[in-house]
Amino acid sequence: MSEKRAAGMERQEETRRRVERAEDFDALFELVKEVVEREIREHRAGLSLLLTDMPPYVGAYHPFGSNAIVVNRSLVNALRKEVTDPRELNSFIFTLLMHEYLHSMGHLDDAEVRRMVSNICGRALGESHMTVKMSSADWLGRYPGLSSLKDAFSDSFESVTKFDSSSKSYMG
Repeated sequence: MSEKRAAGMERQEETRRRVERAEDFDALFELVKEVVEREIREHRAGLSLLLTDMPPYVGAYHPFGSNAIVVNRSLVNALRKEVTDPRELNSFIFTLLMHEYLHSMGHLDDAEVRRMVSNICGRALGESHMTVKMSSADWLGRYPGLSSLKDAFSDSFESVTKFDSSSKSYMG
């Protein structure tokens, strides 16, 4: 095995560990930014995360022209109860955040963004990693219990204070 291939496999393994062990949205998003920059040489800073309840077929969205990513709180909470493996939940959230991060950088075609997420995850984590499978956005087929969630948009939003932390400067 060449040194370059071995280094690539080692990087994939480290990225997989970081996805699996992430403890919050911020840790997953920091990894999303790192992976996207490494794989497609694009970066955007200064995003915020809002949580709200939405229909189960909407995982997240980026309001065009804003600095926000809005994630479906009820979907994430339902998945927390449905999946037994926290790595699976992290993989799901990782793909949601990457999808919306790419939208925030001007990639607007949803089908193309899904392909981008799948390709980026395949290169960064390995073609067999669950993020590649989850990037298809067919979570209602994968988790049929989610279809019983309320089919409505909430008008209340919760701001996640610790998010995109590497882009924020702090004054002491």
